[in-house]
Amino acid sequence: MMAPATERPLPLPDPLSQPFWDAAREHRLCVQACRQCDHLAYPPEIACRGCSGGDLYFREVSGRATLHSWTVLRDPPSPGFRDRLPVILAVVELEERKGLLLSTNLIDTAPETLRIDLPVEVRFEDVSDDCTFIHFAGGA
Repeated sequence: MMAPATERPLPLPDPLSQPFWDAAREHRLCVQACRQCDHLAYPPEIACRGCSGGDLYFREVSGRATLHSWTVLRDPPSPGFRDRLPVILAVVELEERKGLLLSTNLIDTAPETLRIDLPVEVRFEDVSDDCTFIHFAGGA
């Protein structure tokens, strides 16, 4: 079942990020990978940071991560967040590679339980047929 229309900002995929958002709609978390050196990257790049190669594709990852940093918003950043307070904006480090960071929201996680290296796991929220948000939740 799709969630009702949202007043929250929606992603605007471009040709480089479209595969990431397509995978999200299928409830898969994918990051860019290099076929030459297997370097993983997020956000996607036009060339590999590991070897400068251009043979890049999107590879599914586990969705497991640890909390790297966060901030707690107690005022809504836009009207669509009024019923979702507090909003926890976070940076998580994916387990597949040290330093592979992803900006996200934490959901279903109490602010008082947050700590560096808290295990978190991906969650998907279907907003429409064309858009799925990626969140993470603590206590994974």
